Amino acid sequence: MSRGSWTKIKIGTSGYSYDDWVGVLYEKQESRLKKYSSVFTLVEIDSTFYSEPKPEVVRYWVTVTPIGFTFTAKISREITHKRKLDPRRGAIKELTRFIELLKPLISSKKLGCLVVQLPPSFTYSDVKYLENFLKESPREVRFAVEFRHPSLLRSDVYKILERYDAAYVIVDEPLLPSDVIVTTDFSYIRWHGRGKAPWYNYHYSINELKEWVPKVNEVADKTDIVYGLFNNHFYGYAVHNALQMIMLLGIANQYQRELLKKLDEYFLRREAGIRPPIKEKKPVLLCALSVKELLEYLMDKHRYRRMFDINIADVKIIEASSKIVKAKVKDYNVIIDVENKVILHDCPDWSRVLVAKQFCKHVGRLFLVLKPELAKSILCDIIENKETWSFKPLTQY
Repeated sequence: MSRGSWTKIKIGTSGYSYDDWVGVLYEKQESRLKKYSSVFTLVEIDSTFYSEPKPEVVRYWVTVTPIGFTFTAKISREITHKRKLDPRRGAIKELTRFIELLKPLISSKKLGCLVVQLPPSFTYSDVKYLENFLKESPREVRFAVEFRHPSLLRSDVYKILERYDAAYVIVDEPLLPSDVIVTTDFSYIRWHGRGKAPWYNYHYSINELKEWVPKVNEVADKTDIVYGLFNNHFYGYAVHNALQMIMLLGIANQYQRELLKKLDEYFLRREAGIRPPIKEKKPVLLCALSVKELLEYLMDKHRYRRMFDINIADVKIIEASSKIVKAKVKDYNVIIDVENKVILHDCPDWSRVLVAKQFCKHVGRLFLVLKPELAKSILCDIIENKETWSFKPLTQY
């Protein structure tokens, strides 16, 4: 990627208002778009494919988002699927009406382009409708065209897109190749996911995303702007993968980096079947809390309750200082190397919770037996600086 190319890469998600993003990106009571636009600079409006937006909704999109934020919008399936882009069937008339609804986005310079997602039934034999549609469309908007049938993946079709300054939508999906095709001065990438039923229920691995970095950089060098959208919206996967891509491209700001750390931990817990800790939002005066209260930031409700089932007589302190703590809890060993910021333990449950940097019942019970001043000092440091602490199996010490 050439110097400065990173400033023209915008990464976001397809859609933003999903109920299962509460707890991932959103709190229950807040403006979703306002929060979303504080994290990302781009969103694809997917709902316009199914129904026309109300004028007041479009005005809200403009007013609630900051300067520099970009919307793209899918044109109605009435145009792409029912009328098959054919001007003789009224496709241009419908498009003109749709564009009129989006005028607030256009006048505020917040509309990047319109997405023409063709149905799988639209094949090379229908390509004349695509050309006529692009030829007769109003010039005030730009288009990105997504093909769903392999017969359209050929050079003469790409030439049509070039002729009318429309972008080829580069895709990551199970059925079509992820070829990097550039047909105008902007690029459009959609990561649909690689799931089976449906594609979108898919969480990209970091290695799968790394494969895309050179491709994104390639199109950034060839175009003025790159729009990249993650469509795998199930469970907030799109939010996580979009932030990971931003980080991999080296364009993340501090807020995005901090949010990504939280989501990394959230998905580690989720995939390991670990519940979140009882409390997550830290108070200003953390170390004014008791040991029991501090443990609520490091344990889920289930393990926290079970911690009290361990008899105090089953906790044997071998060594306890501000540098190191060694103990035996029931039949298991615990070492807390404060100087090197390492906690080691050997119970079976520890191997599950350590990926999320949470405590099992044995480690939690140990802190209740330690002198309160020492326990609070160590716990506060762990909670405040969790990223610097390592939670490991005892065999790795």
